[in-house]
Amino acid sequence: MITLKNQTIYQCEYCGKRLLSKNGAKIHELEYCKESPIVKKKRIEEISNCKHDWETHWTPIVGEEWRYEPDHSYCGICGVTEMELEQMEESK
Repeated sequence: MITLKNQTIYQCEYCGKRLLSKNGAKIHELEYCKESPIVKKKRIEEISNCKHDWETHWTPIVGEEWRYEPDHSYCGICGVTEMELEQMEESK
């Protein structure tokens, strides 16, 4: 967390978002900032401990909005997509 000079604004070290309170900035860094290593580690643990229940997301076909086609699959429990899961496995 960086305190900007002559201002009462706090800035996230990871994403640069500016927040008004010190407590809000700390909570942002620990729970919400997608660039924070703490949040990334929590997300990886959540995904690896999940028993995935796959669901299909459907999108309308262009020009025929009453008809739908499958777009991608995602876990209904943790929200991870198949592509994110493959990227995580490749990085290990």
